[in-house]
Amino acid sequence: METLTDLLTSGAAPWWAVPVGLTAGVLLGVLATRIGARPPRRNAAVTAPLRAADRALQVRFLHAADSVYNHLFEADHSALAEADLTEALQSDDLHLRSVARGIVDLDAIVNEMRLSAPDPVLAAAVALFGYLTAVSSDGTDDLDEFRDRYLTRKSAFVDAVRAAHPPAGPVPA
Repeated sequence: METLTDLLTSGAAPWWAVPVGLTAGVLLGVLATRIGARPPRRNAAVTAPLRAADRALQVRFLHAADSVYNHLFEADHSALAEADLTEALQSDDLHLRSVARGIVDLDAIVNEMRLSAPDPVLAAAVALFGYLTAVSSDGTDDLDEFRDRYLTRKSAFVDAVRAAHPPAGPVPA
């Protein structure tokens, strides 16, 4: 076998082939290492708008639920029990119409949540929506019980959202 000096001095390879080959090998190795160590493209900047959209949806849900809740306190419960959704949407009674419009809005928001919300958040939203829908169609005689059950379900929803999306920084005491 020939030595490196013999190979370089013979006509088999040009003198510059070894340094160029070494440099090319090192550069390819560095490039391969960097490509393999790249973080996935889905970083915080990409997921932030999704989280903001989820937050906006959850805030819309809470706003619509609170609106239905407030109008249920003011609505004539005998009118609620007698009217179906179509009639309620066309009613001259502001509270009855607002409850019906709120139920329709909540239904749309819950359906939108089905596409992106984590399971615990969706389950809490469905429970709150179902409760408000039941009260709006069946009515209630005990407003204190209605308030307590509503606030319990609303708190469960808020807790589920907080567990799914913890605050970025320390929570003030």
